[in-house]
Amino acid sequence: FAKTLGIILVGSKLMKWASLVLWRIRMDMIYPGPPASWVSGNLLDLQRAGGFCLAFFEENHKKYGSTFRFWTGPFELQIATTNPTAIDFIHRNMHCRPGITKKILNYLGDENLLFQQGARAKELRLRYGKILNSSQVQKQVHHDSWNMLAECSAKWGTEGPVDFFEEMRTCVYNVTGKVFFGEEFLTTDLGKRIRDSHLYCIENCMQWGMLPAEPVGVPEFEKYKEAKTEFFNSVAEALEIKKRELEANPDSDRDAFRLLLTDTKEDGTPFFSDALRVATMQGFLNGAFDTTHCSISWVVYYLAKYPKVQQRLRDELYGKYGTKLQGDAADCPLSPADLNAAHFPLLEAVIRETLRTVVTVPVCPREHEKGTLQVPGLGKDGAAAPVAAGVSCNAVYALSMHDEAYAGSNPTEFNVDRWLRGHGHHKTLAPPEDPLNKHFFAFGGHARMCVGMNFAYVEMRSLIVYLVATFSWTLQDPDEQVGLLYEAGVQQPKTHFKIDFRPL
Repeated sequence: FAKTLGIILVGSKLMKWASLVLWRIRMDMIYPGPPASWVSGNLLDLQRAGGFCLAFFEENHKKYGSTFRFWTGPFELQIATTNPTAIDFIHRNMHCRPGITKKILNYLGDENLLFQQGARAKELRLRYGKILNSSQVQKQVHHDSWNMLAECSAKWGTEGPVDFFEEMRTCVYNVTGKVFFGEEFLTTDLGKRIRDSHLYCIENCMQWGMLPAEPVGVPEFEKYKEAKTEFFNSVAEALEIKKRELEANPDSDRDAFRLLLTDTKEDGTPFFSDALRVATMQGFLNGAFDTTHCSISWVVYYLAKYPKVQQRLRDELYGKYGTKLQGDAADCPLSPADLNAAHFPLLEAVIRETLRTVVTVPVCPREHEKGTLQVPGLGKDGAAAPVAAGVSCNAVYALSMHDEAYAGSNPTEFNVDRWLRGHGHHKTLAPPEDPLNKHFFAFGGHARMCVGMNFAYVEMRSLIVYLVATFSWTLQDPDEQVGLLYEAGVQQPKTHFKIDFRPL
């Protein structure tokens, strides 16, 4: 009997393996793509390309069209697409983040929202939204962004060109620290430890995330592992300090961290465990710093490259709020509502066009949990093609939003007017049903859209308007080829361009 049972079990495993082999062969026939190892798939190709980066997708989309496949293991299928119809379907029907997300952002805690699925992800998103979208936090990030930049830029224009990307590291991280912890991170040793370990992880995660296995005896990898541990432990230490402060003074002002500490389940017990608090705060720091830092840097770059747009923005700002802006700009005279899309459409157009031209997060992977979906736009000539549960579909936003069919003529060029409708001083934003808006994916879409989108918008609007009200600026070298550097899923300037600021 035992022998017969053993034969049955071995036979069952062989049949399962054979079915997977046949499935992989079938997928290779349906979806074109680069040759792949039966063991490691295309992981080495990804490693040679610099990780899960846009260069890899650009090269293969040129070879294989709007949709191609690659493998990150024997049977770990990845599909990449630039087809907007397919991307919209993916947003609406695929609500899970695949394992590749953790490979890219492997330094974040295991309980991070990005790595959760199903009901757990939905519940966490609701809790995160309650924290990030509270009116108090929105007002705080607006005010702190304005005042931090006033402090950071006090000597700009008097000491030569400014490495804006580097200068804004301190400013944006201080905003992040003060909003989430109620203090300026970089004035404390603990804050510096958090920032330094965090930045080291951001700058080095792509080097190690796509390897088939962890390297042994490699000093650089050991240093990276130490940075991951330090990032987790130092955030945990900061949270414990804030917890004791809140216990000692429960009536103090409630910043974002206090909301995190005091959120409860229906039975009144704390919702966030200690580990979940650390993972949550790591996620907040990562999103509020890395993506916002890069996005604001690209906005300032394009406003320097297109000074007429910069002046239009300044003219409209003073035309609307000139009276409020008289006096000391560091007093933060405007409210978040003054700068929203309805009241300041040109500002919104500048932000959207920047995020369309250089998409901060250029690729977004999604998958679904059950059954097989027929996804329109993935097959030959735009036909539907099958995607099984557990297969990762990568929406390549950076290339999709450069499609002339939706972006209009010269889609790779920066042009704020593609977002505006009307004439003269009465221009408004293109309506939501406009194809340009329907295919604007800078913050993802639908159920897994970026939970920090409103937070990011408030911060960017405040920073941009402070600069426009205080300085005019140009590139030190208008002909410099800045290039792109892909780190931790975010497109950063490869060269730190220098800015000549002139106080108004």
